[in-house]
Amino acid sequence: MPLFLMQFSDWVGRFVKIITIPIGIGTILIVFFEVLMRYVFRTPIITSIELARLGFVWSCFMGATLCMKQEKHIKFVFMIEKFGVMGQRVIKICVDLLSVGFFSFLLVKGIQMVQAVQYTYFPALGWSQLWLYLPLPLSAACMLIFGITFLARDTKNLKS
Repeated sequence: MPLFLMQFSDWVGRFVKIITIPIGIGTILIVFFEVLMRYVFRTPIITSIELARLGFVWSCFMGATLCMKQEKHIKFVFMIEKFGVMGQRVIKICVDLLSVGFFSFLLVKGIQMVQAVQYTYFPALGWSQLWLYLPLPLSAACMLIFGITFLARDTKNLKS
């Protein structure tokens, strides 16, 4: 596997982690302060619902990206273990190919969705709704990079 591909994949993984952690913490704080303001002080924060929605969507998509990078996604291990070593390697390559195809599709469709909503705005925040849809193509691009890296690694392992 090319070294630059692995290094780039690792860099993307670190970048995703760096942006995901503050977004997740920020989302928790926004929801906490909204509940506090609404039910204790009886003065709700108008923009908190939209901010919480944005934070939740970003956290979910970026969190899924981190799971993909660390290969912590759902696997059917009980089925894969039924095959021999060579069968398991072939299955991994098939899964990698399917993943690359799926994430390519998501990237294209995600970009189309972002373009379709970029001129609509959140009522309270006044921000473009592209910020709500941007995590889809961004996470798909990251997962596509990881999928290509896994495919290169698993193809190399097939030969050994």
